[in-house]
Amino acid sequence: MHSITAAFLLLTSLLDPVAAYNTNKSPSRNAVLLSNIQTLTLYANRKTSHRRVSAIPQLTCVGPSKRICSLYTPDVMRCKNQGFDYDENDIQWTCTAELPPEFKLGSTEVVCEGYRDSNDPWILKGSCGVEYRMLLTEEGERKYGHMAAQGVLDDRSWKEILWDFVKGVGTIFIVMGSFIALMSYCNRFTNGNRRRSGGWFGGGGGGGGGWGPPGPPPPYDYQPGRYTKTETWQPGFWSGALAGGLAGYGLGNRRSSGRRSEPYTPSSSSSASAGPSGWTRESTGFGGTRRR
Repeated sequence: MHSITAAFLLLTSLLDPVAAYNTNKSPSRNAVLLSNIQTLTLYANRKTSHRRVSAIPQLTCVGPSKRICSLYTPDVMRCKNQGFDYDENDIQWTCTAELPPEFKLGSTEVVCEGYRDSNDPWILKGSCGVEYRMLLTEEGERKYGHMAAQGVLDDRSWKEILWDFVKGVGTIFIVMGSFIALMSYCNRFTNGNRRRSGGWFGGGGGGGGGWGPPGPPPPYDYQPGRYTKTETWQPGFWSGALAGGLAGYGLGNRRSSGRRSEPYTPSSSSSASAGPSGWTRESTGFGGTRRR
């Protein structure tokens, strides 16, 4: 009978590591069940306690734009336990902070250190921090919208930016090559027709009875006794085509990525020190729990 029970417990622990821990007995006086914590108060510029892994900041802005995150950091955030859905170890939280009217909290996630591992329902006291998203209100969009758009570019890796540039330049050369090939074909076709017909209008010479012009039309200039081919490609054509193509690619890239076409103007030191509006109001975000 005991062997059957032991085998069942072993199988249960393999299928569900959390179930292998005894939630009725704390492994240490520094361990606590997350479900027993009703509130958490987190502060800026402070770090969590740690045991198995490194400490983390108590408040961490995780996006969606690094530039927006850098504009304002709440001094304190308070999170309240709102119970759980299906798993009593996955607590849902509401987190509240005082923010200027340009900002609002997005999703929030409480991150705590499992006492023995990341599956342990017991967590280390003081090890919880909050990862939050800082979003712009309508007022913030009017004031900092261009910075949010620029932040999208900043958050991309240099490999992504380089690859987009290479694709754009490749597209430009493909279009230019196709255009040159088409012009070459048209010139050969035109010259062949002229040689077969003896001129642009066939029997235009010999007696003045024809309706043709006194000389062939462009691209040839008529001079007494000879025809001189005019220059079709001007010296500035290649540089103009390349510059125009690159400008078109840059504009297309801005439109396709949803960024505004207006340039980004960095904030001056005075405006940066002044910061957002002087008054604040309460903003609330919602989210769950993650163990590390």
